[in-house]
Amino acid sequence: MPSDDRFADRFADLERDLAAAGDRARSADFASRPDRGFSEDLRDRLLSQLPDRGAAESDRDRDHGPRVGWSLGQLFRVPRFVPALVATSLVFAAAVGARELYVAVGNGGTPTPVPSVSAEPSSEPSASASLAPTLEPTDAPTPEPTAVPTAVPTPVPTVKPTPKPTPVPTPVPTPVMGSLSLWPTTCNGGVVLNWSMYEGAGAFNHYTTLRSTSAEIPAAYPPSGGAVDPGTTYTSWPEKTSAYDIGVDPGVTYYYRTMAFNADNGVIAASSVASAMGKPVKALGTLVVEAVADGTKLTWTPYGGSGECFTYYKLVYSKTKAFPAYLEGDPYLAAISDQATGTFIDPATSPQLEPWTTYYIRVQAIRATYTGSFLVAQTDVAIYPLP
Repeated sequence: MPSDDRFADRFADLERDLAAAGDRARSADFASRPDRGFSEDLRDRLLSQLPDRGAAESDRDRDHGPRVGWSLGQLFRVPRFVPALVATSLVFAAAVGARELYVAVGNGGTPTPVPSVSAEPSSEPSASASLAPTLEPTDAPTPEPTAVPTAVPTPVPTVKPTPKPTPVPTPVPTPVMGSLSLWPTTCNGGVVLNWSMYEGAGAFNHYTTLRSTSAEIPAAYPPSGGAVDPGTTYTSWPEKTSAYDIGVDPGVTYYYRTMAFNADNGVIAASSVASAMGKPVKALGTLVVEAVADGTKLTWTPYGGSGECFTYYKLVYSKTKAFPAYLEGDPYLAAISDQATGTFIDPATSPQLEPWTTYYIRVQAIRATYTGSFLVAQTDVAIYPLP
């Protein structure tokens, strides 16, 4: 059984429906009314849908005990007054609603179906709920527009071309440096340099021997580390393996290193470092020149130094130079390769010395190499007037 509050809600809905039906009826033409039977039938149908008061009271008595009597306040309580008020309203609405139906049928139209009022209240909201007064909407504050961040375009990366790998040149193996042997010899007037012949696989171009006052001589050209090129050691023939150096001071030790080079001055072979000492030119003393039956005789003291420092004697002369010298291009009477020799006779028939002429004569000991010759020893100058 629905509670009193729900009866009140149903009554309010029904009252609004009847009021709406009455408004439509009052606005219509009352000249055409439905017959009395139709009105009574509609009323009965509406009253039959009201809740059973006896049943409601029985339920209430069961819950709250039997009712003894009603007071005036109880009689006019809204829940108890609702049935009487509903009945009166229904009688009035029945007449108005009947006319609406009569108008619809009398005009030849299809009767509008009358909605039945269910005795049991439905849990679903009634169609009449739409007729309830609508509350005026409260002005809601207009929401502030939210700032939409501007999309920053993503920069398109620039496609860079893939760099082509630089081809790595195939390394050319460095040829193994060849080896030479060097024998420097200390002589009067200079140093004699002898070395072994180059026999390596590299393209030979020339030999050069470097000199230094230090034992550290780098195998490279141009010279470095204090080394110098004497200028008298260059030879471009593989078999020419000797040279000389006269740029030395007596009593000073010098270091040498001979190297074989290719055309680009690249070292293809090198000797180890060897040393020698500078010595002055040796004096052989007085030269004796005299006339003999066979011609003109020259006598001197032989050179007593190392045979490695001697190649030959040159008996030089000049009619005009007080100090004739073989290495300066003056003529000579003879070249004697025997180091022990100390005399020489120029035949009277020799066309070299003219009678009744004065000559400047000197004997010089010379050491010759593949790169040139140098003076080792010499006698004093003899002045000889040929008879």
